[in-house]
Amino acid sequence: MTQDIRQRLDNHPAPNRKFETALNQGKVTATDLTVEKVGVSTRQIDYRFNEAKSHEAASDVAENLVRRVDYLLEPLAIIEQDPSESKIQIRSQKPSTDGATRRYYEVNVDGQGVSIERYHTAGKSRENDDINLTRESFERLCRDLDEAAAPHPRK
Repeated sequence: MTQDIRQRLDNHPAPNRKFETALNQGKVTATDLTVEKVGVSTRQIDYRFNEAKSHEAASDVAENLVRRVDYLLEPLAIIEQDPSESKIQIRSQKPSTDGATRRYYEVNVDGQGVSIERYHTAGKSRENDDINLTRESFERLCRDLDEAAAPHPRK
């Protein structure tokens, strides 16, 4: 799987193009992906499950992601769950700060998949920010999304 992702990154066309790759449990799409020698930049990473999941299974995916994805700029934590709509929201535990500007990841998990975005806020306004990762971290994130989506026996 890693070889396939790496090869797709190597062959990715011009900057700011959509990136898609099918994995075992679903499909990863990165919006406006720019690939450079050592890193990638994107506005959103979206992972769609091959098969819809119940709220319980989506919660398992969210918990698994919080445990697995410990290499982003800030640690992640589940902050909200809505069982009626089968939605789970994950955010950076402690946003990065630069003066009055705060930056954080927001991960939304539902029965259809996972979306990852980064935001920056200054005052009350919130704007989309680039997700900047090394190529290796992007590949790892794709693998972790897919592995988190795999069915796991309940304890």
